[in-house]
Amino acid sequence: MDTRILVIEPEGPDDWYAPLKELGRVDFVVPGDSTSPVETMKLAADADAAIITSSCGFSAEDLELLPRLRIIAKCGGKPSNVDIDAATKKGIAVTYVPGANSSTVAEFAVMLILDGLRRFPFISSSIGKGLNRNTTDMFGRELRGKAIGIVGYGAIGHEVARRLAGFDCQALVFDPLYKPDGSEPACVEFAGSLDELLPRVDILTLHCTLNDSTRGLLSERALGLMKPNAGIVNTARAQIVDEEALERAIRSGRIAFAALDVFTVEPPGPDHPLLGLENVILTPHLSSWTPEALYREVRGAIDSVIACLKEERIPGLINPDFERFRRTR
Repeated sequence: MDTRILVIEPEGPDDWYAPLKELGRVDFVVPGDSTSPVETMKLAADADAAIITSSCGFSAEDLELLPRLRIIAKCGGKPSNVDIDAATKKGIAVTYVPGANSSTVAEFAVMLILDGLRRFPFISSSIGKGLNRNTTDMFGRELRGKAIGIVGYGAIGHEVARRLAGFDCQALVFDPLYKPDGSEPACVEFAGSLDELLPRVDILTLHCTLNDSTRGLLSERALGLMKPNAGIVNTARAQIVDEEALERAIRSGRIAFAALDVFTVEPPGPDHPLLGLENVILTPHLSSWTPEALYREVRGAIDSVIACLKEERIPGLINPDFERFRRTR
C-alpha cells in the first residue's frame, strides 16, 4: 500500500513540501474552509503521517480511527491539541520543532516593549490628528536603565534576554524550572518568586507555557504588586493573564500600558474592551509570523516525518516510549 502523508492547514507554498513526495502521496487539507473536523479525520483514516499546526488536534478517540498513522508532526512549538499519552500507546510518534520561532517571537516582544515605552500607538497617529510635541504630552520613556521582568526562561525567554543585553537594561527572570548555569547574559538576575519579581520591574514580558500552574498566573493580586507606571507584554498565551483584571488595571491607570498578541478568543472581535485605547497595543497573534520562521517550522516537521518513515532517529521527538508500543502493534 502506498505511503500517504496528510498536511493539515499547510503553512507556506506547496513546494516547501516537495521532499515528502519522494516518500509517497502528499495531500493538503484546510480545516474550517471547506472541510469539517469530522471530514478531516475521515481523510486521515489511511494516512501514515500527519503534519499539523495549532488549528488541528488529535484526541484519543480520533486516534482510534487512524490505524495506519505512524507520526504526528507539529509545526512549531509543542502541541497542546494532541493526546500524547494516547498517541504513545498507539505507537505513534509525536514531534515538534524546538526553537524554530524563538528568535522571531523574541524580536517581536522587544519591539512591543519599545513601542509601549515610547507610546507608539499615540505618537504614530499624532500627525494625522494635527498634534505636535510642543502642545501635547508626547514624552515616552527609554529602555536604558529599566528593569524588564521575564517570566519563563525557555528558548524564547533566553532570546529576549540576549537582545535586552544590548540596551543597557536589567533582566529579572522568574522560572522555577530553570537552573542557572553561568551562560546567561550579564544583565540577567533571577528572582526566587513572582511576588519578588513584580514590584521591581518596569516592564513584564511573558514567555512561559500554559499549564495548570501558569493559568491565571497574572491575577488581580499579582497586578496589584506591580509599579503603577509598569507595562505588560504578552506574546505567550492569553490565559496566563486574568484579562478582566488587566482591563480594570489599564482603565484605572494602575498599569501604564499593555501590548497583547494573544487573546482568549481569537481573533479578537471589534468589541474587544481594550481596542482603541492609546496605551494598549493589540496584534492578531502574529509574533512568529514571518516567512523565515514558517519555513523553519515546516522544514522541521518534514524532517521528522522523513526520519520516522525511514526508521531513522526522529528530531523533535516528544514521546520516545512510542517505539515500545509500536513493536507490540
